[in-house]
Amino acid sequence: MTWLTAGLFALVFSAGPALAQKKDDKAGPAADPKQLLINGIVGATNEAMKAAPGTTVYAADPAARTVTADPSTTVAMTLTVDYLKASDNKIYAPFTVTVQPEVLGKGANLGAYVRLAPKGAVPPEAPPPPDPKAQKEKEKQDKKKKGKEAQDLAGQAVSGVEYPWEDYYDLTAVPRGPGGPLTFARPFSVAAGEYDAYVAVAVKDPAAAPGPLKIAVHKATLTVPNYWSNDFQISTVFLANKVTPLTDVPAGEAQKLKPYVIGNLEVSPAVDGKFTSAEELSVFFIIYGVTLGDDKKPDVIVDWQPFKKGPLGEAKFRGVAPQKLNSETLPPGFDVAQGHQLVGSLNVPISAFEPGDYRLAIKVTDNKSGKSLTHDVVFTVAGS
Repeated sequence: MTWLTAGLFALVFSAGPALAQKKDDKAGPAADPKQLLINGIVGATNEAMKAAPGTTVYAADPAARTVTADPSTTVAMTLTVDYLKASDNKIYAPFTVTVQPEVLGKGANLGAYVRLAPKGAVPPEAPPPPDPKAQKEKEKQDKKKKGKEAQDLAGQAVSGVEYPWEDYYDLTAVPRGPGGPLTFARPFSVAAGEYDAYVAVAVKDPAAAPGPLKIAVHKATLTVPNYWSNDFQISTVFLANKVTPLTDVPAGEAQKLKPYVIGNLEVSPAVDGKFTSAEELSVFFIIYGVTLGDDKKPDVIVDWQPFKKGPLGEAKFRGVAPQKLNSETLPPGFDVAQGHQLVGSLNVPISAFEPGDYRLAIKVTDNKSGKSLTHDVVFTVAGS
């Protein structure tokens, strides 16, 4: 369902005393609590468009239809974004958000809103009150559109203003360990370019957050890379503690619940880079812009070299066999022109590493063009 957030609906009462009302008098419809929550979140995000990057807490008063900054309240909030090539000249971006618990209210049931606006965009003017008939017609068209495009990743327009991306979610965030921040993950899809990204969250259970609604909005400037060029480059390098092959791949709305499903693989990111001896170190990325031979096959080699950090600096820690991606190692039917992905990947049991801090140096070389690029990944192996 699509919600428009043009403003709050005021209840209309008789001018006379309540006791003078007739029995058949009818009060206006009660405001929808979810709509009030969305309106407050969208209003706070509009205010954040005037602010500098960072996290700001706002107090929303649905009755007074006001949103004001609350400098007395601070909350720690982070946004981590990863990037991969999507379809239709878009870039697919799964992202992870962390929020300090107990500040906005008790509980992990959140209303969350994400907006990507062109870098430097100003807040919109207040939209006019919605036309109920027009809103119903739009909802009907949205349902038809979702039926036709069920396999496509699409946002949910709730602000009444067109943005490159916006979406609203009702979700339950997951604590990252005892006493850790609340976290959740979702995706967006936009064209390459510069954006101001906004993530707004509020505790959606009114009983868990009495008083004015507190809304935290995190603003960050993003540079979304262009993987549709012919440049030799790689996607985000994913550091994971688990990569699981799937037989059923989610799409459309289902994909939002599993944003780190890439192809037929579900990646479980190690967001803090910490591993226990029972886990597996998995590194995963996609290589773009390779030069193809007459056989339409690439010739790429991926070198991996772990370094262990110590009091006197770094030292090489064992050797790892390189990964060769060429006509001899790739499937016979592999064809980049058909959308097949060239994947760099490494899977090593963490038990092969001693406890300590590490840097994994990655070098990707395109033998046909002579080009190469490097990337480092850091991780920690906990003691037993």
